Amino acid sequence: MDTSINTSTITDLRHKTNKVLQKAEEKGYVYLLRRSKVAAAVVDVKYLNALQEAYEDYLDTLEFDKTIKLKRIPLIKAKKSK
Repeated sequence: MDTSINTSTITDLRHKTNKVLQKAEEKGYVYLLRRSKVAAAVVDVKYLNALQEAYEDYLDTLEFDKTIKLKRIPLIKAKKSK
């Protein structure tokens, strides 16, 4: 994972919060480093919403794929069997 571009430190977050939030808004997210290791991420709300929508679309696709594989009975045959 290349984190060299979108990184800030926990200290930056503490002392320069607006700058870190602006960076997250511009890039979509910022990794927060603690002792030179990624500890967390700050994610822009628009970016998060886009991720959530994409994930929901993915889940809908999986559900659709499951229903396609179900054995379907035409309505006419269903009515005749009653």
